[in-house]
Amino acid sequence: MNTFCTGLQSKTLADPQRDILGMIAADHHLDEILSAICQMLDTQAPTTRSSILLADAEGKRLLNGAAPGLPAEYNKAVHGMAIGPQEGTCGTAAFRRELVVTEDIVLDPRWERFRSLALGHNLRSCWSLPLLSHQGGVLGTFALYQSRVHTPNEAQIQQMTCAAQLAVIAIRHERDGQRLEESEQRFRSLFTYNPNPVFALDLAGNIQSVNPAGLKLKPHTASNFIGHHFSQLVLEEDLQRVSQHFSAACAGVPQRFEARLRDESDNLLTMDISNLPIMVNDEIVGVFGIARDISEQKHFERQVSFNASHDRLTGLLNRVSLEDRLALDCHISRRHKRRLAVMYLDLDGFKSINDSIGHYFGDQVLIEVAQRMTQQVRPGDTIVRMGGDEFIVLLPDLLCDEDVVPVAERLMASIAKPYCVQGMDLHVSASVGITLSDGHIEQPMQLIQQADMAMYKAKQQGRNNFQWYTSDLNQRVCEYASLRNDLQKAIETQTLQLHYQPQVDARTGRVVGLEALLRWEHPEKGFISPTVFVPVAEDSGQIIPLSLWVLDAACAQLRQLSDQGTTSISMAVNISPMHFHRGHFVQYVQATLEKHGLRGEQLELEITESLLLNNAEQAIETLHRLKALGVRIALDDFGTGFSSLSYLKRLPIDKIKIDRSFVQEIATDHNDAAITQGIISMAHHLSLTVVAEGVETESQMEFLKGSCCDVFQGYYFAKPMPFVELEAFLDLPASIRDRQS
Repeated sequence: MNTFCTGLQSKTLADPQRDILGMIAADHHLDEILSAICQMLDTQAPTTRSSILLADAEGKRLLNGAAPGLPAEYNKAVHGMAIGPQEGTCGTAAFRRELVVTEDIVLDPRWERFRSLALGHNLRSCWSLPLLSHQGGVLGTFALYQSRVHTPNEAQIQQMTCAAQLAVIAIRHERDGQRLEESEQRFRSLFTYNPNPVFALDLAGNIQSVNPAGLKLKPHTASNFIGHHFSQLVLEEDLQRVSQHFSAACAGVPQRFEARLRDESDNLLTMDISNLPIMVNDEIVGVFGIARDISEQKHFERQVSFNASHDRLTGLLNRVSLEDRLALDCHISRRHKRRLAVMYLDLDGFKSINDSIGHYFGDQVLIEVAQRMTQQVRPGDTIVRMGGDEFIVLLPDLLCDEDVVPVAERLMASIAKPYCVQGMDLHVSASVGITLSDGHIEQPMQLIQQADMAMYKAKQQGRNNFQWYTSDLNQRVCEYASLRNDLQKAIETQTLQLHYQPQVDARTGRVVGLEALLRWEHPEKGFISPTVFVPVAEDSGQIIPLSLWVLDAACAQLRQLSDQGTTSISMAVNISPMHFHRGHFVQYVQATLEKHGLRGEQLELEITESLLLNNAEQAIETLHRLKALGVRIALDDFGTGFSSLSYLKRLPIDKIKIDRSFVQEIATDHNDAAITQGIISMAHHLSLTVVAEGVETESQMEFLKGSCCDVFQGYYFAKPMPFVELEAFLDLPASIRDRQS
């Protein structure tokens, strides 16, 4: 403090200065220290009155700090004085951050607000110094008032400067102490009220202190924490890793990691731990350990991970996990030079359970199927639920191909046992496709496709059996896929055609009807038989757009014939059972008739007996609705399908078409002849018209005519022909048509 003052003043003020510095060091209250500073100067000059004003928190106003020699009324008036260029001497000094001297308050315009009050208390002049922090911020002002008009000399300015410096030291000390205390309180609050356990460790890893949250980990042994090593808390399996993180924190590198520990109830907890160096005077003296319990979070993450990779209903792996597991099994097979078997299982009869008694029963069956399958495989084998009633089984590490056979047989036998759900016995079986590999395959998922192909072969072989994948099967499947794609293009570009085969009245020889037959001329493969592509369309669902197109095109060309004067014939169109059972089928038929201006009796829909296999009652109801439109119904391929006479008497049909398989040998095979005559007789007793298909010879025709068959259809009369040829055919007299055929 040797810069406070010089000369006589220095000697005079030395003792009071030391007293004030002692008060600061002893942490006296700031009000006492500031009052002592003012009194120190007031004592030296009885005509002088000292004042210290303090800046508010926002730095916009000056508040009373100390002014023991000034009247209380005056101090109250200047409390809250604004800091500004025209706010008295003190407000201006704080604003300008320099010494401001008012020699005569009477003449100074800055004193407009306080002039009368100051003069009333015999205050004639005022000198003020700003109190500035090291950073240049305004802490307040120090001012000297005189009872006479006066300008300060050098000694008085020096006195003011000394007093101002003491005030700055006192204010900074007070505020530093406040900040330190606040910082300590904040730290104590952070430590004490932190909901997470906090440990302070020395550099050896011994616990120096622990907060209440940390004590809750083991409340009955909390006193044993202090002085003990952190290793007593950490699970032994994690200790080495935790120690490495602790050493890194001791070296000044903050760490964050997960570790496991057991609480007092021996529950295993997973903690997210931060290790932070404790720095004192730029030296690391210890480490803070802050632990956050993430056990529930980890459990949730495990649950989410499990749900993402497992089927929720059965608990088996799902198809998301299949590719990785299959790649791993291929690697195992390659490494150990063993065989890998992939089985694709599809449950037979499961859909009827869901459809007939509900999904709850179906779900219970699936759960039991999964449990039974798990019991029939080795621990290292994998079962995946692909979805619905389809499962994949991966069998790695087989010594030879034949090892898969007993597993497949066990699985099938186990699945085929009855399932008792709420007292009801339910039955399913499994169709299984199997493919084998040595693991050397670029795209492992091809094995799933191969097993899938083999599974469909098992379905075709009558279900409840297993079939092997072969290269020949692959060839057929590839051809099937190619045919399906080409058929889709043909549907989209409408490059299929309709051919028409006439139906001839047995008595008059007149054409009384036409059957629309779908034909496909492939641009590369040539003519493809409907017996080849129609099953593909039915399996893929393409039969629906095909049926819609056939019905519309046939009705359009019948309309064209009607416009040309041919009004006495009907158009027969084959209907797929899949299309028939779709919703709005009757409405679509009605809309098509209206679109082309046709009467219902001009259209004949040919159905097969297989249409009755699924929901016969609904099928019969739909047929009645079609009959209400006037549409005729013909039962095609009679004698080769369902052939239930109990349903036949209930069907609202108009015709029966005898299948060509009975007609072919009708003249030479007495069994075919007897069956055919029986069908004709039965149909006539039911008032049904009989149509014989596949009539190719005169002897067949004569036999059928003698048996009173009503209508003939076959090559003997005409082959199926394009519409242009049909127009020409219908224009010919019947005698000429007979000679041409």
